[in-house]
Amino acid sequence: MRIFKSWFRVLIGGWLVGWLVLAVANCQHGTSAALPTTPALAAPGPLAVEVLEFPALIDAARQRRVPIKVQFPVTAGPFPVVVISHGGGGHWDANFAQARHLASHGYAVLALEHVGSNTAVMQRGGRFGANLRAMSRDANEVLGRPQDVSFALDQAERWNQTDASLRGKLDLQHVGVLGHSFGAYTTLAVLGARPALDWLTPIVPPGQGLGLDRFDARVDCGVALSPQGPGEPFFLPTSYASLRRPLLGISGSRDRQQGARPENRRRGFALWPPGDKYLIWLVNADHTAFSDSTGTPSRMLPSRTRADVQPLVRAATLLFFDAYLKGDRAALQSLTAAGLAPYRRGRIDRVEVLRR
Repeated sequence: MRIFKSWFRVLIGGWLVGWLVLAVANCQHGTSAALPTTPALAAPGPLAVEVLEFPALIDAARQRRVPIKVQFPVTAGPFPVVVISHGGGGHWDANFAQARHLASHGYAVLALEHVGSNTAVMQRGGRFGANLRAMSRDANEVLGRPQDVSFALDQAERWNQTDASLRGKLDLQHVGVLGHSFGAYTTLAVLGARPALDWLTPIVPPGQGLGLDRFDARVDCGVALSPQGPGEPFFLPTSYASLRRPLLGISGSRDRQQGARPENRRRGFALWPPGDKYLIWLVNADHTAFSDSTGTPSRMLPSRTRADVQPLVRAATLLFFDAYLKGDRAALQSLTAAGLAPYRRGRIDRVEVLRR
């Protein structure tokens, strides 16, 4: 069943996702400020986009609901598939603008809602910070989020065969994952990084060390916005050794994470195994800048740098996916500080592109 509807939520942030969501009724909702005119890669693509909503999907094996919003080009496919994982306390529209951008450039985008770490969970009892902290240490959620991605791909295979609107639209031989904050953790886990057991509740035996491998071999590459460095709550220094797909991380000098300075994200990148690994570092970029719900009735916690960061994120993400999902390896020639220079503006003083 598909339900086309608007969700009225107000978003405010914390370290994990950068926003807190409050229910709002009978008031005017705003969106992020419109971006100035941007070069082609950051601008909307030429393709019209259709949206389908599947709010009631159930993973029967886990008895877990996995809502999915799909954005895809109206024209004939098939299109490479990108699965989007939101941050802690978010929902399937948290990265709506980024999903729309990719779809308009020829991708089918599946935006998930992780029901154990979504808006409703963060709002419980009005204990927003405590709820964010708890969900990032919840064993069922930390280990279950990557399984949501795998379920979405299972569902996409069914849609590609039987759904009237999506039949033949999905190129499931070319699949990427994109996530912000808790969604960045999810992306890394799906690409092979092993989560730490040390901080999980309830305890998962043996209670310390590396947890189960949640790698999904159907995923070809990933983009992690605000990827975590080693330390509580997600990863140990040894977690990254099993990463085995191309990976792009994007972060910045004001992208704080709980208990660690932004530079810890760079430390994490240094632990990624060499080979098709990139980190884009944006001087002055803050945590909330890396998600954008523009195009929905959601109002996110203001970010001083969102309007400056988003053109860079969109251009870099498109270049990366074009290279690894569409076979345009020439796109990597522009995935450099010089190649991204046309997209730098405002408060972003410098762009660094590191490669392993």
